[in-house]
Amino acid sequence: MCRNIKKKLNFEVTVSSIENIGIQSEELSILYAYADLKRKIKKKNVNFLELHELQIEIGKLGEAYVYELECKKLNGTKYINKIDEKKALDPTNGYDIFSYTRDGIPLHIEVKTTVGTEDSFYLSNYELQTAKAMKEKGLIYVVYFVKEIMSDNPKLIKIKDISANEDYILKEMSWKVTKV
Repeated sequence: MCRNIKKKLNFEVTVSSIENIGIQSEELSILYAYADLKRKIKKKNVNFLELHELQIEIGKLGEAYVYELECKKLNGTKYINKIDEKKALDPTNGYDIFSYTRDGIPLHIEVKTTVGTEDSFYLSNYELQTAKAMKEKGLIYVVYFVKEIMSDNPKLIKIKDISANEDYILKEMSWKVTKV
């Protein structure tokens, strides 16, 4: 595998055995192609419209995944036909799916989705205000954070009370600017 690097970098490489230092062969194959991949990416123009469309598709995929999980969870209950995934079509709701616990307690689910393993996501100010307002009314607003959505085994984290959850830090990231 390392012998291929000689051709790519255009110089002589002496290959000798080394002791195992804990690097897997897959990692090495990624490392040696770094310069090639970087050049390829630098040549590309970023199409922000396509990037935004991809992000929307990833979000819809996460919503579909959560909807199916909710259907499985409520299978055999009278609440299975009351799950409403159409809430996501109206952004004024402040959440994506209306569902229930198996005991019939209403759930307002906001779905956040990533393709990676990162532990952060974006929550709009409107979504946060919706969570706070629902909490004041005694309603349940929960964030279902789906990580690694493109994998064979996406990871689902259910975050209760996002407005006051000590496991997460809320950091304001944007401001609306209006001319006076």
